[in-house]
Amino acid sequence: MVGRVLFGLLVSAIAAGQTAPPATAAAQTVPPATAARPDRELAVGVFQAPPYSFKSPEGEWRGFSVDLWRQIAGDLGLRYRLVEASEDETLAALTAHRLDVCAGPVAVTMDRERVLDFTESYLTSGLSIAVRQRGRAERLLNLFRALASSGAAHILGVIVLLAMVFGTGVWLAERRHNPQFPARPAPGIGSGLWFAGVTTSGVGYGDKVPVTLRGRLLAILWMLVSLILYVFVTASLTATLAIGEYEQVRDIESLRRAHVGVLEGSAAADFLRHNQIPHRIFPSYPKVIEALLAGKVDAAIFNEEILRYYTDRALGSRMKVLPPLFMPEDLAYALVDDSPLRPLLDQGLRRAVASTRYRDLKDQYLYGDAIAAAGP
Repeated sequence: MVGRVLFGLLVSAIAAGQTAPPATAAAQTVPPATAARPDRELAVGVFQAPPYSFKSPEGEWRGFSVDLWRQIAGDLGLRYRLVEASEDETLAALTAHRLDVCAGPVAVTMDRERVLDFTESYLTSGLSIAVRQRGRAERLLNLFRALASSGAAHILGVIVLLAMVFGTGVWLAERRHNPQFPARPAPGIGSGLWFAGVTTSGVGYGDKVPVTLRGRLLAILWMLVSLILYVFVTASLTATLAIGEYEQVRDIESLRRAHVGVLEGSAAADFLRHNQIPHRIFPSYPKVIEALLAGKVDAAIFNEEILRYYTDRALGSRMKVLPPLFMPEDLAYALVDDSPLRPLLDQGLRRAVASTRYRDLKDQYLYGDAIAAAGP
């Protein structure tokens, strides 16, 4: 009897040992990021970069990146305080471990990854070029400059010469048969030139009309030639004025011949430096815009959404963003190098990006009208 009881206890112990989960398996059920949850207040850097991060008139930090950070921090139960500085100062403070995270828009670059860590990207954007649009007086001045240019002068000279040749030819064909073209050379050639001139413009007053076959054939030939010249001159002047309208900035290569303004410490500044494109550094986005509108620089290079933000704020008639994006960039939250926060923040960021709140923030700040409430 005692033997059976002991045998039953032994079988039960063996079964229990087989079904109990190992200690390592139990530990694996806890998300790895949960172990890295800090129990202290995080120092989070912010800087002015609307519509991603800006101070509202009430002094509250808002924007796409800031509001998304609030959502992530709230979901993860993180305590934090915002520390305001410039973008360059914020990244320097991260490098020196005086900050934990940057909630402003930071583009992930190879240079930055050598000294910083980054979360997963929360938005893909890119750099764009903004130029100043000319006023009416400047456009009129550009027109006269285009007409006075050597290329336009040569074209106009050719037109005048051809008009004299065809006008004289029509006079020679009509002088003995048409009283509208007098036989005497001075008034007769003058009538021929008048006919060629009004025919070139495509109008024609009808006061002088060739009646001979040779005269009419010359008139038809001149109409065709003048039509080609008219199209050529229009296209040439349009191209010249378009180039002058945007300060001769059209693409990356044209930046080498222009004065370019960028923000200190920005991804655009890194791009221009690596490509050996001369540029001027400014301490803030508004300072770059002021220099552009004042004609101190020919172009400004920012993140596309930041440029469009400033263009849409009552500057649409004075600034223009040129398509297309020329350097795609991933925006992410910057961290100190080898930060233990990264797994935790990546976990929260993935949940945030999958939420409807993320799409609402994009509509509100990047594609909507709510940014009108932002500060300067």
